[in-house]
Amino acid sequence: MDPKEVKLNFHRCSTEVINFLNKMEKTTYISTLLVQNNAIAAHQSNGYAEWDNKFYYEGKYKDSLLIKIGIELTKIKKGDVSTVVWDDALRNEKINVIDEQRRAHNIYHGISFIYGVENDMSMALNICTGAETSQKEFENLILPMRFALLNYFKDL
Repeated sequence: MDPKEVKLNFHRCSTEVINFLNKMEKTTYISTLLVQNNAIAAHQSNGYAEWDNKFYYEGKYKDSLLIKIGIELTKIKKGDVSTVVWDDALRNEKINVIDEQRRAHNIYHGISFIYGVENDMSMALNICTGAETSQKEFENLILPMRFALLNYFKDL
């Protein structure tokens, strides 16, 4: 599999899924990550570019439990799927170092769907909602869409 072609397809697929999810009232932030050999190879989102740099490229929040869990869960084999409900992942971290930034951008609940593209490559789709939506309401909306959303990336 040609990594350059995978990146091009990843960006095309990311644009499609982000445009679809961006139309939903309940979403406040959507991003996609392509991880190759445990390093981010490509990233796309519906906004907050300076925030993305802080998270992913500058590593400002590399000590965050959420970031550590996300990185660990992207280490999956081809065809494997994983889901992270952010509220559950952060339940035991009382003072989350990224909460202030999340709240400032109306990001209160998030879910990540992770898919193994190859044994050394995976992708993650991160979907978030704001304060006006409860965790349960968001989960009931997004979790049933898991495989349909990951299906956007089936041709990587």
